[in-house]
This record gives sequence, C-alpha cells and structure tokens, in this order.
Amino acid sequence: MEAFAIRAQEMGLDVSKAYKGMYSYEDRFGEVVYRQLMTDTSPGNPVEKEDETDNLVFPYLAVFTKFPDIINYNYIGYVSNLYKFVGNDTLCQNIIRAINATGNPVLKENTMFSLFRARMRNELILQSGVEVPVAGDVLPLMVINNGYNGTRAASLSFGLATAWNDTYVTFSFKLGEIRMVHVVSSQTSMTTSVTQYVELFQENITEMITESFNKRVSESEMFATLDLVEALGKRRRERIADLLSDPQNLTAWGMFLAIIKYSSFEPNLNVKRMLENIAQSVLVIPARMHDVLEELESE
Repeated sequence: MEAFAIRAQEMGLDVSKAYKGMYSYEDRFGEVVYRQLMTDTSPGNPVEKEDETDNLVFPYLAVFTKFPDIINYNYIGYVSNLYKFVGNDTLCQNIIRAINATGNPVLKENTMFSLFRARMRNELILQSGVEVPVAGDVLPLMVINNGYNGTRAASLSFGLATAWNDTYVTFSFKLGEIRMVHVVSSQTSMTTSVTQYVELFQENITEMITESFNKRVSESEMFATLDLVEALGKRRRERIADLLSDPQNLTAWGMFLAIIKYSSFEPNLNVKRMLENIAQSVLVIPARMHDVLEELESE
C-alpha cells in the first residue's frame, strides 16, 4: 500500500499544507489533522553540531481533533503511514443516500463521540417501522461507527429502536456488522445491504420480539447475565437489576429491554457496545433473521 501522503487527497483530506507534513479534514462534526512525525530540529545551542538523528521521519502521523467553532486542538494518538482515512460525514452521507434510495427516509439522527471525538457512533432511525402488540412501535436502525486514531474501523451495523419516555432506546446487533472502509466507492452494494435489512426487519422483527417476550428467563439465567454486566462495573449491574422489577415473571424481552434502556444513556462507546452484545445474547433471533444477518456480515 502506498504511503499516507500519496493517498491523502484520494482519501478526501485537504493537502494544501502537505509541504509541512499536514493533512486535514473538516465537516459538521469537527476537524481532524494528521501531522507527519519527525525528530525535533528546533535550535538549542546555536554552536551545537547537528545530531545524526535530527530530521529523521517516522512512518507515523500524529492525530489531532477539534470541535466545531473551537480553536484548540486535542492530541488523540498516532496512526501508521498505511492508515486508511474515512471522514465521518463523508461516510454518513454515503449511507444516508443509500437509505434514501430504498424509499425509507431517516426519521431521527443521533450522534455520539468518545473523548475528544476520536471515535464516532451515528444512529439513524428509519421511518419504516412496525407495530408489535407487546412492544409498540419498533423502527429499524442503522448504526455507523468510525474512528480517526486507528482504534475503530469504519462499519455499519443494523439494529432497532423502541419508543420509551418520549424518546427512543436503541440497540445495534453485533451479528451482521459490515466493516466497510470500501463503502465510499461502493454505493450500489451498500444500498442493497440497507434494502435487505429493511425487508428482513419488517418480515421478522415481530416474530423475534414475540418469541423473546414469551421466553421465560430463570433466576439463574438472570444472574448469569447480570454477572456479565458486572464485569463492566458493579454500578451498571445494580442499575440494570433495578430495572428488572419481578424476576419471577422475567422474560428474555424484559431483560433485553432493561439492558438497552441502560445502555442508551451509557457515554462510553466501548461499554455501550459490550452491553449490546450481552443484550443480543438474551434475544430469541429467528433462524431466517440470523442467517440473513450472517450473510450481510460476510459481504
């Protein structure tokens, strides 16, 4: 793979300051800057002889981000010269266009970031929902993940959103996640994947919720699940346990809801994703839905 500097413009970065080893990208979410790392050449003692290690260029770039309308930049790490950059809004707009092409426009967008915007999670709730007797209105969800410091690949995952207290609680399947650094140049396949999930959602979500609602969870199963949550922190376990009002009548759907209601307000993106993985393990996923999600994941 060619070096970062050679691919920078192709990846959508501003190369106007490439002469000083600087590449940047700015959108509605903020700005990111990549700077070539090299040894310090600032003068110390004027008569000091230049050291052999001066002016050495490393195969890495420092990464800085800043919020919109804020002057100060934040250092968030470094990436290899082989790193492949994808801009947050470039990624989001390509997927939104793919969604619009299916005739199912976005109803609501919710964007979350990790510290200093190193990673993004952008949730897109679609209008084409279904009404499930035991759950009310349930809508399909597309979740876009991206990162600027090499800790998160660009990806799209599928999920669902349910109404709760005049807002939505959201859940993203780990199964079916598409790693898609290639999505910018692959609009057709992305539209196909979105269409396939919307159809799958409308055909299978009622069965998934109904079967999960009817599946009783034993007390030992409940505590085993809470033990998984406790690995992420004792307070999280206690708060989710508080949402499980009657263990004797507990269902898989009830436990699933308790976890995603808590995770919807979890600020740590890594923990939120782990909670979603635990919630997914509780659900009863119909065989056809499971198979299609696996198929999407392998694309």
